[in-house]
Amino acid sequence: MKLIVVDDEKGIVDGLRRMINRYIPECEVIGTAHNGLEGFELIQTLQPDLVITDIRMPKADGLDMIKMLNDVGSQAKFILLSGYTDFEYARRGMQLGVHYYINKPVEVEQLRECVGQVMEKIRLERTKMQEMNELKQEVLTRKQEKAWRDVLDLGSDNSDFLEELLQMAQIPMENASFLCAILELDGSAAAMKELSLHAVFEHIDRIFKQYQGVFRFRYAGSQVAIVIAHGESIKYEDLVRASALLKEEVQLELNLSATVGIGTIQKSAAGVSQSFEEASYALSYKFIKGSDEVIPFPEINNLTGPSHAVPEELIAKLEAGLDNMDESGCVETIREIFRGMEAEKNMRAADHQSQCLNILLSCVRNMPFQQLQQNDFLGRHILSLESISRSRTLEHLEEWTLKVIRRIISFKLEHNIPKKKDIITEIKDYLVKNYKEPIRIADLASRFFISPLYLSQFFKQKTGETYVNFLTQIRINKAKELLQSTDLKVYEICEMVGYSDTQHFARLFEKLTGCKPREYRKNIPNA
Repeated sequence: MKLIVVDDEKGIVDGLRRMINRYIPECEVIGTAHNGLEGFELIQTLQPDLVITDIRMPKADGLDMIKMLNDVGSQAKFILLSGYTDFEYARRGMQLGVHYYINKPVEVEQLRECVGQVMEKIRLERTKMQEMNELKQEVLTRKQEKAWRDVLDLGSDNSDFLEELLQMAQIPMENASFLCAILELDGSAAAMKELSLHAVFEHIDRIFKQYQGVFRFRYAGSQVAIVIAHGESIKYEDLVRASALLKEEVQLELNLSATVGIGTIQKSAAGVSQSFEEASYALSYKFIKGSDEVIPFPEINNLTGPSHAVPEELIAKLEAGLDNMDESGCVETIREIFRGMEAEKNMRAADHQSQCLNILLSCVRNMPFQQLQQNDFLGRHILSLESISRSRTLEHLEEWTLKVIRRIISFKLEHNIPKKKDIITEIKDYLVKNYKEPIRIADLASRFFISPLYLSQFFKQKTGETYVNFLTQIRINKAKELLQSTDLKVYEICEMVGYSDTQHFARLFEKLTGCKPREYRKNIPNA
């Protein structure tokens, strides 16, 4: 404990310093002063834990000094030292929050007992403060995690709403750059217990500590989402190196194999969802490059390249065939794609192989990573660069690609993965029935056997809005019904329609209806 002695008698100051140094080793006298004004300046500068001060001193007495320090927010504890027994001093001291007194002449036992009591009080207060701060940080962390989930699920359409979400979660945005990465852990379910995740989070926090904001949370299955926010310029190569270090440490110290997909740097929070999509896309290449890799999105972009691109309508046709497990339709589409590649006389073998990468990723991007990992044939033998490179002729490459397509369809049938012809209708029905529950896109993806990113894109493509907006409208409509037909309090209705934050619910309600919940209820008879 740091301690300062304030007394206008030099002999008393020197005597107290010797007694404390000899009999109270837990305390260190870091300074002394000889009047109230000098003590006021010294205490503000050195910020001691404890001050022993005389009452009657020149320029400003001890009580005046304490009042001035209280006014500027000093957290020091005070022991009053005086040869006077005047009740008025004690009364004024109590009004200033001082509860400890030592009479002159000072005896060792009295000094030790009084200082010991004050130190114990300081320790208790610090413990409580630490517990309170940890609780506040936990609440804030969960609030920030939820905000980032909403941002990732909403996409970049509603920038005003995204900014509001991040402001409510106390996430810095002004002049900040953002980047997303996804860490995917390989191994058994036991490896993903919360204890292991906590250790992974500690590694993430330490390795990326140079950045102003580091947000990490379990996103889906064995995936950990990482969002970096930094007020200064971010060097992409530094992030790639830090990600490689993270992967190595997780493997060496936690015995967990990991793959990292990294998106690009975005200049605003509205671009976070794009960076996340890029990280997810990069991560999907683990089935081509192998697991235990760090895969930056620009590297994948350069690998595939824009030249000789397969027409989007053919890729969409292939995806639809896979969704409906239409083997003959998929075979016909693959044949058509390869006839187009055959007609491009200037295409090299590397170009053919690059096109196969794009085709394969289209085949697997809407399937959950966890299911792909369960299939040894797909994950280890088929989806690898080595397998592609072995096919030296276009004919061999075509037959190999057909083999992969047939095996994927077989895999879907073996795992009873439903056709996706009416999946949006099924998802809508599920949301309508379960709107009260905390529904995350990762939960939906797992339930309907589809990857979170593909589900988000597919839902918006088919409905014109995100699943979050659709779910929000359901909840607000139900809240309107409850406001009309019941006397439930607003916070009760908030909980009944699936929200835990009343303020957040009220803002959403006002955004969609034009008025606050209480105003809506008040104006119902006039509607």
